[in-house]
Amino acid sequence: MPVILQVNYTPSAAQANANPQDKLESAKAIARLPGLLWKVWIEDKVSNTRGGIYLFEDLASAKAWGDDVLATRLAQGGGRDVSIRYFDVNEEPSAITRAPLARILQAA
Repeated sequence: MPVILQVNYTPSAAQANANPQDKLESAKAIARLPGLLWKVWIEDKVSNTRGGIYLFEDLASAKAWGDDVLATRLAQGGGRDVSIRYFDVNEEPSAITRAPLARILQAA
């Protein structure tokens, strides 16, 4: 069953001012995560909050990144107020509201 991983955090000054090329390199590494189907990078400049919405093939893949790597990585970089949450995807109503799950899951 597909799982959404939602991550929010307040970046440190170094994270907030990261080189755009470093973000692209990070994106390339994240794209290779086992079980990752996609990630949307999110940012609210007004509240100084960043994060991501990830779609993983299953909970084990999501937790391998969220619990074991991401939380530590954000904290080591100075990120604060890290919030990591997991959600099961309700596929049938999501399909009605045009979530491209069937196409993504078939391609995976």
